[in-house]
Amino acid sequence: MDITRFKEDLKAHLEEKIIPFWQSLKDDEFGGYYGYMDFNLNIHRKAQKGCILNSRILWFFSACYNVLKNEKCKELAFHAFEFLKNKFWDKEYEGLFWNVSHKGVPVDVTKHVYVQAFGIYGLSEYYEASGDEEALHLAKRLFEILETKCKRENGYTEQFERNWQEKENRFLSENGVIASKTMNTHLHVLESYTNLYRVLRTKDVYEALEWIVRLFVDKIYKKGTGHFKVFCDDNWNELIKAVSYGHDIEASWLLDEAAKYLKDEELKEEVEKLTLEVAQVTLKEAFDGQSLINEKVEDRVDRSKIWWVEAETVVGFFNAYQKTKEEKYLDAAIKTWEFIKEHLVDRRKNSEWLWKVNEDLEAADMPIVEQWKCPYHNGRMCLEIIKRVD
Repeated sequence: MDITRFKEDLKAHLEEKIIPFWQSLKDDEFGGYYGYMDFNLNIHRKAQKGCILNSRILWFFSACYNVLKNEKCKELAFHAFEFLKNKFWDKEYEGLFWNVSHKGVPVDVTKHVYVQAFGIYGLSEYYEASGDEEALHLAKRLFEILETKCKRENGYTEQFERNWQEKENRFLSENGVIASKTMNTHLHVLESYTNLYRVLRTKDVYEALEWIVRLFVDKIYKKGTGHFKVFCDDNWNELIKAVSYGHDIEASWLLDEAAKYLKDEELKEEVEKLTLEVAQVTLKEAFDGQSLINEKVEDRVDRSKIWWVEAETVVGFFNAYQKTKEEKYLDAAIKTWEFIKEHLVDRRKNSEWLWKVNEDLEAADMPIVEQWKCPYHNGRMCLEIIKRVD
């Protein structure tokens, strides 16, 4: 498959599969988008609505408008924006709630940096699409909250009560450990600051972006390994020996995106060297000839193929190809897309992508839509390739 056909294939998939599916989940009665669809394609109209899902949908439809200039996508983004500002925004303590009921009543009022970051990501993209100053104001306010209430010398404290009192980071911890610091949350702060700086070239956002890039280079990256730490204590000491190949390849291109805006040439060079090392190691260790395996925790290797991991693999390897012009990366990106079409895109009518397939390529009985299963990774994969090839 040549690059032009690759791009056209992804564009058609975005316009014919992903956009119509998420449009069908618009809740015209209570606002926002339905929060849950089970494996059997039943929409649970009374399921809670998560802010992660809603803010990613806001980002997705905004980004689709910004790339495709499809007016319908701008309307769909507006629908997500209205729900975010009216139902997720805490008018008393500010910031975004974790989730609300199907009617928009607060259910879990936990404040998590992960959610605030996606708020910034979605709102800044929507501001570009709409020019709505209120969206920009909310994005800036979330940025200020992260910088004043959550930032510490070593990174961001991640989980808080409604009134911004610190609490244990249970929402982003796994594998039996409670991690004070996670690479995952910090990666999404990085991408949200990159996006905010892209639309708002202010000194404070630039300095925060440069600071978190430096944090990735100095503290989160395990020098010479091609891997980032996953679950850590306050000082970025690993709590468990884990490699998340999906997060590694995703970070490789998101750090390159951030580096485009850096004025510090030395730091920029460090980032570009580091991200290529990550892509090389990911290709060598985790690409099995057709797609990317999931992770390695201690000595246990998980070879299942997960929707978001494969989407980020396509972008990460294409990004490495653009940097190096080495065909092995382009080949891996296209092979991963072929694998996705064959095994992860759900052929059933009124569906989208499966959550994952196991090592034997059998589909897992997991939701098609829920708090974490959204159009952000696979939609972004399509949009990135369209933009990069054009």
